[in-house]
Amino acid sequence: MTIYEDSRGWQYTTRPGLGGTTYSVFYRKPGKSWHSVRAVPWFNAEGEAETALIEYARKHKMKEVQS
Repeated sequence: MTIYEDSRGWQYTTRPGLGGTTYSVFYRKPGKSWHSVRAVPWFNAEGEAETALIEYARKHKMKEVQS
């Protein structure tokens, strides 16, 4: 799982939805739980969500902290 971090310390990654059949980009504030990024759509394939995460992280100038 790739995790990116923004300048505020918020982390971003891809995760499955509740049914486990759709994927999106999620974020969490330090010490908090994961939440879906509303600006990013849901995908049927994890790879599509990962591509969206990379684009989102690049657009917002995040750094990769875990691969």
